Amino acid sequence: MQKCRKLCTAISLCFFITVIVCGCRKDSIEGKLEAGQVALTFDDNSIDNWFSYLPLLDSLDIKATFYVSAYHGFNKMQKNKLHTIALHGHEIAYHTSTHPNMVNAVEKKGLAKLMAEEIDTDLNLMRKDGFTITNFAFPFGRHNQTLDIAMLRYFKSIRAVSNKQNYSKSLVKNSGERQLFYGADIDACSRLTEDAMIGLMGQAQTYHDCLVLVAHKINTPDYKFQVTADRLKRLASEAKKRNLRFITIRDIAL
Repeated sequence: MQKCRKLCTAISLCFFITVIVCGCRKDSIEGKLEAGQVALTFDDNSIDNWFSYLPLLDSLDIKATFYVSAYHGFNKMQKNKLHTIALHGHEIAYHTSTHPNMVNAVEKKGLAKLMAEEIDTDLNLMRKDGFTITNFAFPFGRHNQTLDIAMLRYFKSIRAVSNKQNYSKSLVKNSGERQLFYGADIDACSRLTEDAMIGLMGQAQTYHDCLVLVAHKINTPDYKFQVTADRLKRLASEAKKRNLRFITIRDIAL
């Protein structure tokens, strides 16, 4: 009888632990957060441009994630600027060595060669220069399951791009285990209107979720892939109205 009681107690304890673990797992999968958030991200290698707009980002209380490509081509001054960007509370993340369409590249070169050329090279350089890199964005947002699995061996999270068919994918609650994120493009050439962007922010507020956004250069009228200063100001203003805090990807990746 005593052995039976011990066995039942052990089973009950295991069940209790399992319920707790599964409950926490469910919360993380749903992406339920304490309050709404916005994760603004910038892609490519516009270091001089980004650096020049640090005062604007600071004034708007925006913390962003900068996914950097072509680091091997940076000069010493640009590397120092990138360190300064990090010191302002922004995240420095990774975006490949030469910005290829990785789906096409993996078919042509094979996975091992692609990883050596596009990931190992510049990632090692950045880490050697003192950058802590934990997150990655696919160039052009192009990816597949093979690439996803490979990248998640190197990084905590990977980011692609949502589109007009399903901008709601840019809400973190739709990203499953917070490893694969989709960002909504807010550049001037984007099809995402400001009203639609504000609507997504409203969902982030209502459901205590995080909205992931993607941009490139800042306030460069002669360049297609740029977000205007006015749109950034509108974004910050609407976020403030809804009590949405700007965070970096490392804050949301599990």
